[in-house]
Amino acid sequence: MATSARIIDALKRQLKVRGFTYKGLADKLELSESAVKHMFSTGNFSLRRLDELCAVLELDFGDLVSLSEALEPRIEQLTAEQEQEIVADIRLLHDAYCLIKYWSFDEIVERYNISPQEGLRYLRRLDRMRIIELQPGDRVRLLIANNFSWRKNGAIEKFFRSRVQSEFFSHDFADDSSIRIVKNGMLTRKSHLQLIEKLKSTGDHFDDLTWDERRVPAADRHGTTMVLAIRHWFFEGFRELERR
Repeated sequence: MATSARIIDALKRQLKVRGFTYKGLADKLELSESAVKHMFSTGNFSLRRLDELCAVLELDFGDLVSLSEALEPRIEQLTAEQEQEIVADIRLLHDAYCLIKYWSFDEIVERYNISPQEGLRYLRRLDRMRIIELQPGDRVRLLIANNFSWRKNGAIEKFFRSRVQSEFFSHDFADDSSIRIVKNGMLTRKSHLQLIEKLKSTGDHFDDLTWDERRVPAADRHGTTMVLAIRHWFFEGFRELERR
């Protein structure tokens, strides 16, 4: 879908969300209803008219663009081959991670030991993989969905288990910015499934916050990892005490 078509679709959706009819919008803009319908059917909007529409809908134009981008089909998961290619090159994995966390190319080059030329080579690889779209001026447009996730038991998850997980849990979680909650008990299947849904909702909230703050400079954001886990489990050391 072209950018202009997505913006028009986003406008239509916002009209519906805010309870506006074409007639109601026409009254606000001091136009005839037929003129408003013609604008939306042809997509013939001047910049001044778009500003007026945004004012009526109480939207910033940048917000409208973001809403329109959210309508574009995005990648929710990479292929097994793509994950394998990324994890085989630690620099490629690092750059992909930073970009997925909404770092700009300039922020990556400024903070990490990588030249602009070398960084561009990695951007071109990610562009060929259709994870990003490399635009003029070395700008990057992500092609992944807000709810993007790694493949279950895929190459990235295996890398996490072997290289990252032990380092993450070796922390004492004693500072004010950390928390580790471990609960043990006996639950029915119904309660167990209710907790799973709440954990999923918390994960979705994390994704929403990441998306909302994506335009904040990377220097003002902090790498944050949240692990939510629940399973049927009983300490094996206790099982050894069970009556045989």
